[in-house]
Amino acid sequence: MNMEIKIAGLDYRSASVDVREKFTFTESERRELLNEIAPHVQEAVLISTCNRTELAVVSEEEPSELLHRARGCGSFFSLRGEAAVARIFEIAAGLHSQIPLEDQILGQMKEALAASREEKACGPLLGQLFQRAITAGKEVRTKYKALPHECSAAAAACTAAAEFFSQAAAANDASGPAGCSSAAPLRGISALVVGSGEMGMLAAQLLRDRGASVRMTQRRCRKDGAQPPSGVTLIPYDTRYEAMRECALVICATASPHFVLTTKEFGDDGVRRMMIDLAVPRDIEPAFMRRPSVTLVDMDGLGHSALPEDFLREIKKSVAAHTARFHEWRQIHDCMPYIEDVCAFAERELANELGCADAEEFSRVRAASRSMMNKLLFSLKERVDIDMAKECYCALAKAAQR
Repeated sequence: MNMEIKIAGLDYRSASVDVREKFTFTESERRELLNEIAPHVQEAVLISTCNRTELAVVSEEEPSELLHRARGCGSFFSLRGEAAVARIFEIAAGLHSQIPLEDQILGQMKEALAASREEKACGPLLGQLFQRAITAGKEVRTKYKALPHECSAAAAACTAAAEFFSQAAAANDASGPAGCSSAAPLRGISALVVGSGEMGMLAAQLLRDRGASVRMTQRRCRKDGAQPPSGVTLIPYDTRYEAMRECALVICATASPHFVLTTKEFGDDGVRRMMIDLAVPRDIEPAFMRRPSVTLVDMDGLGHSALPEDFLREIKKSVAAHTARFHEWRQIHDCMPYIEDVCAFAERELANELGCADAEEFSRVRAASRSMMNKLLFSLKERVDIDMAKECYCALAKAAQR
């Protein structure tokens, strides 16, 4: 079978939020898809986030066709070979994120890899590729952590909110909420965060840091035992509409497959309010946009920020170096069946020559033979280029099979 790595999908650049939400997968849906496509692929990992759905496979099948059969038509991009490998490294580095270098994608890739391994869908190629890409992504963030930029959608949302209320204050010819300052640009603003997952927790913390009074909904205690940020008031999820009437800012970040805030359940109270939806599928019914008093911003509305060109060049160099090391590993990995054949031949021949009398003696001879052959064969690739080394390994393996 074809061992080529392929990837296909869509992201915020190629599809709007209303299209992306049709192709999002919950954790259980991700696992269902991996099991459904198992007969058609050797390996598969599915990344599904607010900004992207991308299926990486080792298969003769096209991943775009697998996605099509699972969810219907979409404007999927498709990459294979080196381009597919580069894509995965660049995703991990945050170069294809709406918020460049955002941190959440690394956790999302880890979750995707873990799910694939648990469903027995991940083999040596994608396992190595994703693990190395995640390592590269961590290195990039460590190296460029001092670069001033928003590092999450939650941070971008808080910045957008600060700008909104600052402009509103200016339009009213006022100095803003009492005590408002550049250090605490949301001081005096009452905010509601719907959702207590990672993004909700982060949004609540950032709002508090900017001076807002924050309430956050919680349906159930988190499995990891994480507590809300200091100063944030937890409220039952079922009281979200009551709390919303007392808040000028609402940020939603849940994993719900349907709207958690609807116009039917929340009548127009005429209060000027900003609502920010960080979820895909969306949490907030788009019909809120028809209310003159409401400013609704979804993931696409947050826009896309760009890194300075000089930093971008340096980051791409770092990513390219990691990508090259993966290709080196891949070439050696492709040679392993030949190397194994040669080592097995040497073990058998040496054991026969020495006339090993028992299993213990054979085991010692086998270990010595394998150690010697590994040193010899692996040193070969240091003296010649990998293509020539592969030809030598192949020739030796054929001779060993005679």
